[in-house]
Amino acid sequence: MTQFLTSEYTPTDGVNINIADGDKVISLDYQGSMTNHTSSLWWGTAVGYRAMQMAAKAMSGTHLWHRDNLVLVSGHPGPGVLDSLNYVTGCADRKAVTVMQNANCENRCNSEMKFEWWISDGEKTAHVALREDFVPTDFYELIDRRVYSENTIEDDRIFELFKVNLSTRIWVAALEDNFSVDFIAPLAVGEIPTNHEWNLVASR
Repeated sequence: MTQFLTSEYTPTDGVNINIADGDKVISLDYQGSMTNHTSSLWWGTAVGYRAMQMAAKAMSGTHLWHRDNLVLVSGHPGPGVLDSLNYVTGCADRKAVTVMQNANCENRCNSEMKFEWWISDGEKTAHVALREDFVPTDFYELIDRRVYSENTIEDDRIFELFKVNLSTRIWVAALEDNFSVDFIAPLAVGEIPTNHEWNLVASR
């Protein structure tokens, strides 16, 4: 596995993410993440991409982080989020992503999901979490009504506006203002972070 010095290749360059892949460094932009989608998943793609920007900084020390050994655990089941994670890390393509959910989450977005991710490289695991108060309670209530088929046409309209608002806000503040990072021991593929109450429901 070829390693690249961060003195030559920074983990993030503006809104771009740099990551080693095999014997080269690739530079990824947010537009590339967006073009993977055919539906209106602005918020999911935005928060997933920004979380991976934070992960890029956390996982890169003297050397740039590398796709080859990455293992990823997502506390969020949304397709926009998961596709952004894979766009950056390639973990889903290598069957190295585990999706964790509360037992009541039904493998769909609802108020029990978590905006938290664990990225491991065999030596350390970065736990990246969105600021707890970033997503308003009203948004979670709307999601629950949609999941349980209790939503109205007005709910759908407000839900789309929420997504546009959140996806705009996530770009305004610095990453460190919206995300926190702490470190735990390395994780193997399919391994659940310890001291966590969620249940494993799926691997991709």
